[in-house]
Amino acid sequence: MAKRGLPHRVAVFHRRGFFLEGVEAACGPVHEVRIRHAVRWNTWKEIRRLAEWLRETKTDILHAWDADAAVFGQFAAPMAGVKLVTSRRDLGQIYPAWKTVLMRRADRAAAAVVANAEAVRDHFAARGLTAEKMVVLPNLLDLEEFDAQARMPFSKTDQLPAGRRLVVVNRLDPEKNTGLLIEALPLVQRRISDAVLVVAGDGREMTKLRIRAKQLGLESAVCFLGEIDDVPALLGHCEIGALVPGRNEGLSNTILEYMAAGLPVLATDCGGNRELVKDGVTGILLPAHPTAEAVASAWAEVLGGRNGPQAFCRHAREAVARTHAMERVLDGFVRCYDRVAGKRS
Repeated sequence: MAKRGLPHRVAVFHRRGFFLEGVEAACGPVHEVRIRHAVRWNTWKEIRRLAEWLRETKTDILHAWDADAAVFGQFAAPMAGVKLVTSRRDLGQIYPAWKTVLMRRADRAAAAVVANAEAVRDHFAARGLTAEKMVVLPNLLDLEEFDAQARMPFSKTDQLPAGRRLVVVNRLDPEKNTGLLIEALPLVQRRISDAVLVVAGDGREMTKLRIRAKQLGLESAVCFLGEIDDVPALLGHCEIGALVPGRNEGLSNTILEYMAAGLPVLATDCGGNRELVKDGVTGILLPAHPTAEAVASAWAEVLGGRNGPQAFCRHAREAVARTHAMERVLDGFVRCYDRVAGKRS
């Protein structure tokens, strides 16, 4: 947006992270909203301070991009006299009851609700959110930037196991079901002995997953990389990308990156995965709750097919370029913001 000459400011709860320097270069100083607890006197002070910042920067629209932003932004927007837009980027199935209630309140107060997948829109429309208020704007992927990052050396190449690598990139949280891939790997190795699994990401299930891999005798076949910043460079060293959540999925940036890298995708039919993975074309779509045997069968099918993973490569890349290219998605956001602001688009 900033590159198009549209004033665009950013507020965050923690002013740090991999993207901070680039965001500030494009959008100016990032405003930190120092909310650390849901109910504290300082929370209310920070909401008021956010409202003051919105007025000072002459903001027209506050787009609350995630759940926490919607919870607190819904109070700052009316204080500042600005329009509110909320986002639904997952199915909202993992939040505590208090947060779910406040997110619903924010959606009702919003001038528009942006869903990143048709599945997400349909999920909340079925639960009472006005369909006319919702607009589906998919995640974008800057292919030029992705390709530049993919050409860089991967920082942890020496940690990658030898063999035919399936990679999973996600938080190691229960809903992501990463353990299912570990359970499936010994079954895959019966057919393809050098199949290995690369796990990129961190989270509360890390210790549990490491223990399970050891129990199955897979210490040398399962590589835990932890959190990494150079995912595009990693994907060039792998043959398949996987994402097998059992719930809560929206539209996956991870799957988009797999497809941009030309990798076939092994995914469960959860949330927006169906909108990205076309079964037999860009990968294999499994049921939402598959068995380890079903996962292993699909995994081995992709590796051992007549043309191997290469059979899916062209279709995966073309799908990203067609639907998720930056300019196309940004056009949709501009139309949405113009409508909320009362401008003709």
